[in-house]
Amino acid sequence: MASSVRFPAISIRQPSADRILRGALKRDVRSRPTRFRGWILLHASRTLSREERAKTKTDGLETGKVVGLVQLEDCVRDGEGWAYVWKRPRRFRTAIPCRGHYSIPFYVPASLVGGTPASKVTPGTLTPKASS
Repeated sequence: MASSVRFPAISIRQPSADRILRGALKRDVRSRPTRFRGWILLHASRTLSREERAKTKTDGLETGKVVGLVQLEDCVRDGEGWAYVWKRPRRFRTAIPCRGHYSIPFYVPASLVGGTPASKVTPGTLTPKASS
């Protein structure tokens, strides 16, 4: 990927980020919708809410890092919120330290994820790059 290319990312709190990468969480209900669809980096937020800290064992889960790649296939109304529909999760062997952001998506330099599964997809598309 060219160094000027930026890759979309989304910050999600643990343990939800880990559950998405394991394929155990296929829909994540959030407070606002997004028009974004396609491949997106999954950033595990540095912080957890008090409720999450109290009810969930998060020892060993990466935080404050890009931990994988996933397709955001759709965003549909779900009661009071919006369900982000996740497909094809791919965990990185090594998580990459990165500062998160509230924007959906936020963007990081593509050079940050060179050599990971992210280098084999086109950001924001639903299909892998054609082999050359």
